[in-house]
Amino acid sequence: MTVRRIVGPLALVVLLCAVAVAVYFSTRDAARQRAASAVVIVHGLVGSEKEAYLRDPLVLDELRKNGFDLRIETAGSRDMATRADLKTYDFAFPAGAPAGARLKTLVGAHDVYTPFFTPMTVASWKPIAQILMVNGIVRREGSQLMIVDMPKLLAAEISGKRWHDFKSSQAYDVDKSVLVSTTDPRKSNSGIMYAALASYVLNGNQIVDDRAKIARIQPEINGLFLRQGYEESSSAGPFEDYLEIGMGKAPLVMIYESQFIEYELANPSDRNGDKVLLYPKPTIYTKHTFVPISANGDRLGQLFVNDPVLQHLAVDHGFRIQDTAYSRAFWKKNGIAVPDELIDVVDPPSYEFLETIITGVERAFAQN
Repeated sequence: MTVRRIVGPLALVVLLCAVAVAVYFSTRDAARQRAASAVVIVHGLVGSEKEAYLRDPLVLDELRKNGFDLRIETAGSRDMATRADLKTYDFAFPAGAPAGARLKTLVGAHDVYTPFFTPMTVASWKPIAQILMVNGIVRREGSQLMIVDMPKLLAAEISGKRWHDFKSSQAYDVDKSVLVSTTDPRKSNSGIMYAALASYVLNGNQIVDDRAKIARIQPEINGLFLRQGYEESSSAGPFEDYLEIGMGKAPLVMIYESQFIEYELANPSDRNGDKVLLYPKPTIYTKHTFVPISANGDRLGQLFVNDPVLQHLAVDHGFRIQDTAYSRAFWKKNGIAVPDELIDVVDPPSYEFLETIITGVERAFAQN
């Protein structure tokens, strides 16, 4: 066999291999370019209570699989509604249906989406809960659930009661006013929700629906916030004080249930300590309302509601979703003791009347 007869076929094989490699890399690069062009960058304003969820690598990966590269900035729910640059974003994702309704009107959105929600709760401590139980403000239902009677707790706050005034207060015998620590309602939704809940109770267990009713209860609502002193602008602040400083600084803290669940999921060894979650009766839900501003924002809102991976990841971060069976199974599997459902839940006032209440709080701060 001559050299030419050997080299010829080899050269053909090499040529074919080279062509195949070239075609492979060309096809791969084209696929990458198509994939890159299919992914759109979306910018949004979000409440800080959702930041951990929206920065979760698993959430970001699922969004990219569905064509979205997420960019977020945190802002207070009330602040979002006063921004002049809303149209430069693809969506706003505040905490609370009233803020969502206001934003929907401002940006002219056809629809809004509620991927998940969470009840407002009070983070406390077993010695504090025991004092309140002895004094008829807290009671236990079942083996885990502890209910705080909001009319009685608000009455103690408004009357200027101090912790050492309670019967059997040896575990917290201090000359501090009985107060629920909140965020600043002028900036943060969790503080606003406390004002909304207080307005319902102080209005005779009715949602306030006119300014005359608000005027009657406004001084009492103002006092709930003025007597606290400095208030954080983010829901993360009071909860961090609760975790890091403890009972001395924060005996009662208004938080989202999702914050407590998320902490327990991340710190299972800390579940048997003195921390306890109290459920106000009545309580109020925070509905995390997604407000699309652009067409891409609308597609993203639908994805958050309908994608099962994103829904289940929300439960990983403590939120409640419409699929209650999944939530119950998840809580049971992970040893999270929370009620399946809450039955004494009230709605906040409309945005107009809630804004009237918060404006009244603003004036009270300005005068002090």
